[in-house]
Amino acid sequence: MKPILISSIFDTHAAFLYKFFLDSKLHTEITESEAIISNKIGGRFTAWDGYIKGEIVSLEENKKIIQKWRTAEFNKNDKDSILEITIEEINKNKSKLILKHSELPEGTEEKYKNGWKEYYIKPLKEFIKKHKGA
Repeated sequence: MKPILISSIFDTHAAFLYKFFLDSKLHTEITESEAIISNKIGGRFTAWDGYIKGEIVSLEENKKIIQKWRTAEFNKNDKDSILEITIEEINKNKSKLILKHSELPEGTEEKYKNGWKEYYIKPLKEFIKKHKGA
């Protein structure tokens, strides 16, 4: 089972992308669904009105976030997947976001890859464009 790899360039600074994944209010506003995020190592989070839940494993400010991650569709015997969010600042107003999502339940990779694009990459880009770089 190969990990999902998605990368995308955003017209914003790295700190904004980092904050999006760790700030309940901003995450809720952009995804238009409730997120409750404890933004510390070992902290728990939920997103998409409880559909996604997990734990923060590692943080490197404005550069990297690693999470244990699962959805309501995982079977109870499925282990948590691992989400690595890497942010590379290209310049002050442009950053690259790389999502590496591994250890997903067998056969779900394409579904989650499409979900990342539709429910995260797309709304993030729209929000940044609307708010001129946020």
